[in-house]
Amino acid sequence: MDGDLESEFETHIVDAPRNAEARAAQEAKWAGDYDGRQHWSLREAYLIHRNRLRAAQGDLYRLKLLLDAHFSSKSSPLRDLDLRILERVADFCFAQGQAVAFLAGWRKPLPDPNPQISFVARKRPLLKFEVAAGEWDCVSVSRLFARVVCHDGRLHRTGRRLEMTHKKFILDRVYGSDVSDEEFYNQAVRPLVRSLNGNQATIIFYGQTGTGKTHTFNACWERIGNDLAGHSISVTFFEVLGKKCFDLLQQRKEVTLRSDSEERVHVRGAATLTAAASELPQLLEEALNLRRSEATERNPLSSRSHAICVLEIGDLGSIRFVDLAGSERNYETRHMTAQQHRDFAEINKSLMALKDCFRAHAKLARQRSARPPYRASRLTQVLRSCFTDSHHRTLILSTLSPTATDLLHSTNSLAQVTQMSAALSALRSECSVDLPLIEFAAAVPIWDWSEADVHRWINTADNGRFKYLVLPPQITGAALLKLSSKGLAELFDMSLRQARGRGEGQAWNEAAAREVGLRIGRMFFAAVRREALRWPDGQSRLMEAERLEATERGLLEEGLNLPPEAERHCEFFFWGDAHLPVLQPVAEAAG
Repeated sequence: MDGDLESEFETHIVDAPRNAEARAAQEAKWAGDYDGRQHWSLREAYLIHRNRLRAAQGDLYRLKLLLDAHFSSKSSPLRDLDLRILERVADFCFAQGQAVAFLAGWRKPLPDPNPQISFVARKRPLLKFEVAAGEWDCVSVSRLFARVVCHDGRLHRTGRRLEMTHKKFILDRVYGSDVSDEEFYNQAVRPLVRSLNGNQATIIFYGQTGTGKTHTFNACWERIGNDLAGHSISVTFFEVLGKKCFDLLQQRKEVTLRSDSEERVHVRGAATLTAAASELPQLLEEALNLRRSEATERNPLSSRSHAICVLEIGDLGSIRFVDLAGSERNYETRHMTAQQHRDFAEINKSLMALKDCFRAHAKLARQRSARPPYRASRLTQVLRSCFTDSHHRTLILSTLSPTATDLLHSTNSLAQVTQMSAALSALRSECSVDLPLIEFAAAVPIWDWSEADVHRWINTADNGRFKYLVLPPQITGAALLKLSSKGLAELFDMSLRQARGRGEGQAWNEAAAREVGLRIGRMFFAAVRREALRWPDGQSRLMEAERLEATERGLLEEGLNLPPEAERHCEFFFWGDAHLPVLQPVAEAAG
């Protein structure tokens, strides 16, 4: 018997051949430049609802223009409007009323910069293959206000609506895709190099694989030679791969980390080469060619190790360039070997340790008790002076991809970097808005709508508030106008009672259910009334409908029979109510 049960269980959990074929066909349909196992709702949103999501992204900035006029323009009539009125305007025009408070919060003053640590973001441009695949730029950058906003649009898990989440991050400086390598170096890196004065500085490149970390890393050291012309430079260049270190100036010879009596970390066995500033680009180029780089599903030239280049510049001090290994999403690592997965785990462990060390450093700066856990990884051991030396200056660069497909990583990179600063973390905010799945622009008045028009309108009215309602069959726009708010309330109340009569939901509270029906009816009638009033003759039709229903209710309350069904104003007056008798016309009752 047990064997039979086990066999029957197996037949239920194993795909039948037709199911396996259907599953394979769906996987092939979802497959593209990225793995087909990516969550289907994201893929659906990106490919099918691309235009709707892009429009919602643009609507946010149109709404921002209205708020700018409200707050800043002395001559604008919007200046005298209350924010609650602007919310209604935003809801009516853009379906983003919740974004008013979100945008109003952008006017908070920026924090004073930390003299020791600077947090910077740089967005790369869209690539040709991304444009060809239908990608769009969903990361907005404002250099003036050092602000990055990520617009995360996706299909809701119910499949009935879209969600757009606007996520705002504030950093010390941000650079858009229009900024050249030369301009970035001059504004972000050169001030750090010229202010060494015998101290140390570190530049950390942080972000997802394929966002331009290594590109920016190379662009910086190619230009640093010009600023250090006339100086003799000692170069140490090694990589950290898991728990091991390799010297890139000695054909990737394995070296070890050692601490002296003052807990300063040294790379034992690493070569130190001396070169003139003009020779620096060629020297580093040869070392970079030895760096551990493997192809991943995200990037065919993904750097799988942390590269650390230390430049000792005589009396000026020293500067470190740290190119962190690129992060990957789970579905982008499915073809990794067991050893690659172990390396991947070590990469993530070292990145987490780095974040924790900067968090502890931020607490120490606020004179709170903390101890940076720099012994948690080889990477943080090497960078120990960033967390313990009060004269050390650090620049943390987060590189970003502008695409919707990579948005999860872009927001994660920004979140990780801003968490290293309490002041920047406090300025993070986000706002989620619901968007109708379909657009419905009525071409005819509501009283001429068909049943299909009513269905489409319900899914979009009041930003989809009524999308879960199921009306009786064959309800046209004219039928909607035949019910007042009381009639609609009773309609939904009757539906609830009928469901309880079938034994659905035995824990129903009678009073609570009736209150729900009344609220739904009132809100739905208000939406119908607003739609009717948009059209000429709408008000007179509503008044006539209310008069007719009042007459019929009066007849019912007096105990008289209603007019024949064909002449009744309210065609579904008793729809769904099993407790009320169906009144017969006078002639039939007499017979």
